[in-house]
Amino acid sequence: MATSPIKMVLVIGASGKVGKSTVKALLAEGFQVTGLTRESSQVTLPADVKHVKTDYSEASLREIFKGHDAVISTVSSIVPGDALAIQKTFVDAAIAAGVQVFVPSEYGVDTSNRSAPEYIPFLADKLQTLDYLKSKQDQISWIAICSGSMFDWGLNIPGFAGWDVLARTVTIYDGGDVRYEATNLDQVGRAIAKSLRKLELAKNQYVYVNSFTVTQNKILNALERVTGERFNVSKGNVEELWQEGDAKWKEGQPLGVISMLAGAIYGKGGLAQYSASKGLWNEKLGLEQENLEEFLRTYVAEKKQ
Repeated sequence: MATSPIKMVLVIGASGKVGKSTVKALLAEGFQVTGLTRESSQVTLPADVKHVKTDYSEASLREIFKGHDAVISTVSSIVPGDALAIQKTFVDAAIAAGVQVFVPSEYGVDTSNRSAPEYIPFLADKLQTLDYLKSKQDQISWIAICSGSMFDWGLNIPGFAGWDVLARTVTIYDGGDVRYEATNLDQVGRAIAKSLRKLELAKNQYVYVNSFTVTQNKILNALERVTGERFNVSKGNVEELWQEGDAKWKEGQPLGVISMLAGAIYGKGGLAQYSASKGLWNEKLGLEQENLEEFLRTYVAEKKQ
């Protein structure tokens, strides 16, 4: 379908972690931004953002989406069925409202790999959402942003993927030399904004970006340099990490997926290093990669405040 320049952009879940970074990047790129939150939300959005609330009914969404060129979903769910159901509603409302492009909630593992849900169960919903969008792409375009490990988000969760920066401890898995893609939240937002700027390039594509390609050992070395402290290091096994999460998931503990996600980051299923298998879009989007040590120096300094 033909496209025209994107001007008006609506962000669903504008107060969430990905949502905030997306709003910031869109404003920096000069888009007119609407932030959508639940009716019960008490959050305050930036002054330059139009704040709209919804009950998430399709009728409400159709009315709110009117006049927007792009709709970006930043909703998340690890409960099977929830994310798929609500994102299909978003897509249908966007089509009815005449929206040009829909950006589904991806921002992680590459769901073009059909085996991904075998290793991270909630990805089944994301994969099905993309399938639904592909079936509708004569009516609306889509962009799937693949960003790998959400780096700063993960560092803020003590114990996630073996890291506890404040406690100066880490579990190194399988020797620590597994290469994987890591992307900070603000870099995800910039990738979304720049993809909309280059819609003819990015529409109906999986867009692969990162902040840096790393290993656990590279991160550990950088952290020890910027902190001036030695970390307490223990050793772990990726397969055991993933199996532990899988067992919890099957017992009905949704957060077991966190260990499964960490296992996938460290190589389980071959999902982790798309810079080698698919190639990065950073350069053609005009999205600079970040410097690991510079980022960690700033991160550690902020945590001291």
